[in-house]
Amino acid sequence: MARYSIIIICVLPVFAGLLGVFLPVFGWFPIYGKSHFTFEILVQTFNQPGFLNSVWLSVSTALLSTFLAYWLCIFTLIYCQKLNLHSTLKKIIAPLIAVPHITVAMGILFLIQPSGWVFRIFSPWLTGWQTPPDLNMAPDLYGVALIIGLTAKELPFLVLVGFTVLKQVNISRYRQQITSFGYGPIAGWFHIIHPMIAARMRVSVLIVLCFSVSVVDMALILAPSTPAPLAVKIFNWYQSPDINSQLIAASAAVYLLLIALCCCVFWIACGAGLRTVFRFLSYRGARLTVRGLPHKLIILPVLALILFVLIMGIMGLLSAGIWGFVEVWRFPDILPEKWGLVSWRNGFAAYIPPFINTLIIGFITSILALISAIIWLEYPAKSLSKVTEALVYIPLLLPQTGFLFGMQVLIIWLEIDGLYITVIWAHYLFVFPYTLLTLGPIWRRFDVRYELLGASLGFSKFKRLWRIKMPLMVVPIITSFAIGFAVSSALYLPTIFAGNGTFLTLTTEAVTLAANASRQAAGIAALLQMILPLVIFIIAGIYIRFRLHNFSYFRISH
Repeated sequence: MARYSIIIICVLPVFAGLLGVFLPVFGWFPIYGKSHFTFEILVQTFNQPGFLNSVWLSVSTALLSTFLAYWLCIFTLIYCQKLNLHSTLKKIIAPLIAVPHITVAMGILFLIQPSGWVFRIFSPWLTGWQTPPDLNMAPDLYGVALIIGLTAKELPFLVLVGFTVLKQVNISRYRQQITSFGYGPIAGWFHIIHPMIAARMRVSVLIVLCFSVSVVDMALILAPSTPAPLAVKIFNWYQSPDINSQLIAASAAVYLLLIALCCCVFWIACGAGLRTVFRFLSYRGARLTVRGLPHKLIILPVLALILFVLIMGIMGLLSAGIWGFVEVWRFPDILPEKWGLVSWRNGFAAYIPPFINTLIIGFITSILALISAIIWLEYPAKSLSKVTEALVYIPLLLPQTGFLFGMQVLIIWLEIDGLYITVIWAHYLFVFPYTLLTLGPIWRRFDVRYELLGASLGFSKFKRLWRIKMPLMVVPIITSFAIGFAVSSALYLPTIFAGNGTFLTLTTEAVTLAANASRQAAGIAALLQMILPLVIFIIAGIYIRFRLHNFSYFRISH
């Protein structure tokens, strides 16, 4: 019963949102006197100026960024296994995982635009530039800056998922098998280990792909505006008071749903093709082992690209943080000429309400999602377990613009728009799947002998959960809460639609300031966005160390 209640909470608004999009597209919108079935709106949307260019931009940036993030993740896992760099890399990628997407986008913008840090480092001693060059770097016409930003943000997430997946696979046993078959370390991975890793990572990769297709907050900063990606155009049409623009937005959202579906099918088909190729090569006895100089010529560029993406992400965050304390920073100085807190004194009061809203919504949503995930995992359905769990991930596998407009119609009809509870509900739709995705694999590997011992002492199921299981699972529980908070603090469109455009969070303020305000103001917003999730992660880490100091023998490996 508890599972079905959670499904209703998660799925009902999504399906209501889809109906609220599809029905107006096909001519049924009684509020505005439209009740005849027609394809006219779909045709009108397709004929909009620059529509196909927007579609191409959305598809190309999504597929390329996901391709780069995934394969760089795979090679990162290979060399982390080879060099035993797990703990070091986790510390490096932690800030990129914790901070919202919009913060990474602002950092990349401050880094690669003509007056950004990258050009300052090489000027004037190499370039000869004393003033910022007239270059169309960020945003650029082809979405390269958006691809860099998406890759820098999604690579750490996929690496973290990959580390979790590797714990489910007995790598040492397969290493012996790889050696006995005569494969090299990389060829062995692609022949034997990668098929298992890819299958377990498929849902996470598809979530990344669907997000990249429909991303709005990062695209508003890093993507071109003429034409803009389709998701940004949909968002702009939704904001228009004209009913015809609203209908065009709904129609474009349907197109975006189809585009996301096609991208997922294309990705799965490519994966099946790659498996077929390697299966054929395995049957033919091809080793594909590359050693010596050719191996270095292949691997060195890949490792350099991995380092480039991680360094761009970290330097971007550092650059965004520096701008929050700048008073004077002339080009081509590498560091500010004058530091100060003038921007904080002049505008800090304006950031207090968004900061408080972000903290309250993130905390409540993460607690509710964590409680729901524990209930979900403790009381599994006896039948159709995989089907019911798949329903929970629907909000992550659909473009947000594809159902949030219809969901907004439902919220307005219920007269609950702009309320805390409504925004929390909208955030819960996205936080709960991530919490379940993080907590589920570890929770299901719990040693049931501890529970059997509790049952032999007469403990009830709830007492076994509260007194035995949860203390032993404190590490994944706290980690899932921190990840849920980071997800909530990063949500942009759900806040806009559920809050009816009047509910302020740090993310909504950051998008507005990045497009319309000074760099100092945008830097302050970016810094606050970085600090809040990072503080939650740091507090979680300190608590875990303190709580488990005397119980290291019982600790679940992580």
